[in-house]
Amino acid sequence: MRGSVHPIGVAPAGFLASGDYVLFSTSTAVSPGSNPAWVVINDTLGTTTALDPGCNADALGPPWVLMSCPQNSHSYGPYGVELYSLADGARQRVTLSPGMPYCSSPPYDSEVSCSADAVGAYWIEWVASSYHHLPTEVYFQNIQTGELRGDPTNATTFADLNSPGLAQTTCSGVQLVPNLYPNPVGPGWGSLTAYGQFALAVTDDGALLERCGTHMRRLLTSGSTDYSSALASNASAIVWQAVPNQLSGLFLPSLQTFTIPLRSAIVKPPGSPEDTPVIGLALTAHALYVRDGWAGTLWRTANPTALPRNLSGPRVTRSGSTLTCVRGRWRNALRFSYKWRVNETTVKDTRPTLGLGTARKRPSVSCSVTASNAAGTTTASSTPLHMR
Repeated sequence: MRGSVHPIGVAPAGFLASGDYVLFSTSTAVSPGSNPAWVVINDTLGTTTALDPGCNADALGPPWVLMSCPQNSHSYGPYGVELYSLADGARQRVTLSPGMPYCSSPPYDSEVSCSADAVGAYWIEWVASSYHHLPTEVYFQNIQTGELRGDPTNATTFADLNSPGLAQTTCSGVQLVPNLYPNPVGPGWGSLTAYGQFALAVTDDGALLERCGTHMRRLLTSGSTDYSSALASNASAIVWQAVPNQLSGLFLPSLQTFTIPLRSAIVKPPGSPEDTPVIGLALTAHALYVRDGWAGTLWRTANPTALPRNLSGPRVTRSGSTLTCVRGRWRNALRFSYKWRVNETTVKDTRPTLGLGTARKRPSVSCSVTASNAAGTTTASSTPLHMR
């Protein structure tokens, strides 16, 4: 991000991204005391569209933006739920179908919150919570028919708002993770997003990457130890912030690790010696978006596909008394560095060759290669060479 990164505006109310679209608030309010206006960017076409300045954008799920809009000329409400079509700009009012606990029967209870929280191609997610400490209720309404369904979520079933059938079963070996703070504070299960043979399970205490047909559960972020809770993902990569001055990531499906350096303008407020965590990350097919934590500025840079990519893995070869780390084939790589592991212990030598004497009495040797360019670095590792 030290090369092509550039700010695209201040987003005081946050931003959302899904598919080819980015939705963010601008720093200009319509009138004193009103909410900032929202704009949507089509990252593929490069177009920017301003939404109704009287509405607040609540969720993005192509082909829809879920909005809260005043039902009369008074900007302070009451507000109703509307869908904005990203395809043609048409708007339609949404009314919650009868049958949802706390929300469907008058009189209105001021101690109950009923809100449309998410949207996809086929379904809207409604959430009802109560100050009476009643369990949180989650229901789903079909956009076309109005059908209302209860939450199908359990350890092996998740709600897919982009599926006509809503309920999706996980693949073998993949499970949702319970939230640390379940009902009545919030839903009992975290979310699950499937990416081919992988699934990203996110809870209120972190994120785990799982793999179909295995028992792999790779911890990516942890709520108790994370530097930042920001995380972004799509079918090709997952990105998060583990340390102050860079982003960490994994390519899918190769699981190659990468890092992206962050410019000081993103992490350091002017005149401050302290770094500030980023508070938002998003990925589209073409770009990575970062929202800084001190000014709320939204920054855009290239998608992680601009990073070095390993096409054939490193390997360790032996010739006489010398071991060589063959770096394999790479794309977008300008510089390389090496690291050796002898019997699962890192050694200090960082050259591409290692004297056999160092490993003569060790059972296995492996190496890793880190390739870098202006966008960041990617690391790939060899399989161990077992010494005899």
